[in-house]
Amino acid sequence: MKSGFKHIIFKISLLAVVFLFVQCAPEIKPSRKGFVPKPCMDCHTETQSEFSKQYVHDPMSKRDCEACHLRHGRLAVKSFVEREERKLCFICHTKMASDVEGMTSVHTVLKQGKCLPCHNAHASDNKALQKKVGNEQCFMCHDKAPFERTKRHKPLDDGCIACHAAHGSQYNGNLIKAEVDLCRSCHKYEEDGFRNAHKKYPVEKGNCSGCHTSHSSSNDRLLRESVHEPLISGQCNSCHKPDTDPEPFAVIAPDGKLCYTCHEKEEKKYKTAYVHPLTNEGKCLSCHSPHASDYPRVTIRDKNDLCTDCHMEKPNIKVSNLHAPIKKDGCTACHNPHASENKFYLKAAEKKICFSCHPKVEEELIKAAYSHKPFLDIECSKCHDSHGSNNAAMVRMPLTDLCYECHKDAAEKYFKTYVHKPVSDRQCSACHASHASEYDKLLKNSEADLCMKCHESMYLEMEEEGTHPLFKDKKCGTCHDPHASDNVASTIMPANKLCFTCHEAVMAGITKSAVKHLPVEEGKCSECHSPHGTKLKYQLLNRPNELCLSCHERIITTTARKGHIYMENGDCLSCHSSHYSDMKHLLKGADPAICVQCHSTDTERLLKVHRESINKIGRCTSCHEPHVTERQGLLREIMHEPFTRGDCEACHV
Repeated sequence: MKSGFKHIIFKISLLAVVFLFVQCAPEIKPSRKGFVPKPCMDCHTETQSEFSKQYVHDPMSKRDCEACHLRHGRLAVKSFVEREERKLCFICHTKMASDVEGMTSVHTVLKQGKCLPCHNAHASDNKALQKKVGNEQCFMCHDKAPFERTKRHKPLDDGCIACHAAHGSQYNGNLIKAEVDLCRSCHKYEEDGFRNAHKKYPVEKGNCSGCHTSHSSSNDRLLRESVHEPLISGQCNSCHKPDTDPEPFAVIAPDGKLCYTCHEKEEKKYKTAYVHPLTNEGKCLSCHSPHASDYPRVTIRDKNDLCTDCHMEKPNIKVSNLHAPIKKDGCTACHNPHASENKFYLKAAEKKICFSCHPKVEEELIKAAYSHKPFLDIECSKCHDSHGSNNAAMVRMPLTDLCYECHKDAAEKYFKTYVHKPVSDRQCSACHASHASEYDKLLKNSEADLCMKCHESMYLEMEEEGTHPLFKDKKCGTCHDPHASDNVASTIMPANKLCFTCHEAVMAGITKSAVKHLPVEEGKCSECHSPHGTKLKYQLLNRPNELCLSCHERIITTTARKGHIYMENGDCLSCHSSHYSDMKHLLKGADPAICVQCHSTDTERLLKVHRESINKIGRCTSCHEPHVTERQGLLREIMHEPFTRGDCEACHV
């Protein structure tokens, strides 16, 4: 009984120990499946050098590439978390994002959503991760010339950021203060020197940059490059009321009238047939600054920009092929900006102005034998856009579309089975001159030489004997349509009719003959003849025998080289006509008459073999094969036994 109880106690104790062991044993986690991320720098070793620079971007220093980049990338983007640079940077630079949101004037590159034109993304030796130091950073985009004139504004020595905020501000031009307040930082408006220099006018109430440049100038007073004469001479009161007036900046006369008090000659000159509306209304200040400007003639904008402020849609000068005068001198190269006796305020009559730059074209008009109608009428703008276009030679539309605009029937006329390559490529100008020519139809060269420009190799292969006379004389248009045709090789009519327009005698013979060569009957002259020429007589495609046998191959019934076909002097045409005949098989004569032409009638050998004169024999071909055989004498394969033995008397008396 005792031993049984002890046994139970032992089992319970053992179970308790096992339970405690299981509970206290360390947890064994299953191994995690998948890829272990590999550090970016293991592959992008070129970025290692960035860590040696003085300033390292915070995510870069922490090797937290995925703060900006997606590990696996994104199609068509540099694997950025955000597609737009600015938005990407603003994820961390939240204060900057907030500031920019409230700015009236934002730096152009930032406005375009870009940060990297100025900053390095990973590291730099310059503060704020800038790519360059000081003004050089700005000159990466801004032209340096306006900052390097003779007289430099002193703050330039302290850098652009002395006056401008790098990202943007509440003030025009990204200034750090309102313009007048910014200038006051250095210039004391109350001092006598300042007041006397400005003729005691309260300029602090105006706009300093209306007269002065803020960067550098060619004159010692930092005035802009183009200055109104009264300003240079300090005669402010020639336009404005006296400095003592309650409104000293008020003008002494309205806009146009005020200007004409000095510009009397111009006022008279502007009384012409065509006057610019702004000139007519006396709105001089719509185009000119009353004080100073960086543009010629004190205009408020440069060249074309001044005109396109109003003429926004037409003309379109944002084209790939801009008219050279516009590119060089602007709209005023051709137009008078104020008034003119010519339509569109042109500086010369519409029919003459183009020739002022294009004298050779005018000479072409005078001397050429044939002129294009619009060119003859000097209507240049019918084909060309006078300002520019996206097409070569400034034509208003793609060249062939332009040609078809007048030649409307041509588009339909050339819709044929066979089209000349220049036409299918829509290249009318490959053959035709656009203005004038010495040749009919405005061809660039004579018809002969024009075709040879592309097809010269064909002509060079020809020899005197086998050349078609028309091809020899380069009269291609006699047979071919230069544009398009429904006939093979763009011929002007089907071949069976075309050849007979010249070869009338052949046609007459065919018409009245009983037997016709099959290619002739089907109008397939080119089965035997080359339309241009070969090195053989009659423009044959091959020597007569080879040419004939290319169709009549059944004539050759043996490998023997005996017979008429293999004669040295003679060929198929010795017996047969090539086109037509009144005889069967196109023979030139009846049997035996045709044979007798070559075989003498009464030679001793012939008399012995035939036992009588050939003239008394009915048909030679009764016994002889006319083309080729293995037997001597061209005898036929199957013969009468007595004839084989030469025993004529067995049957004949």
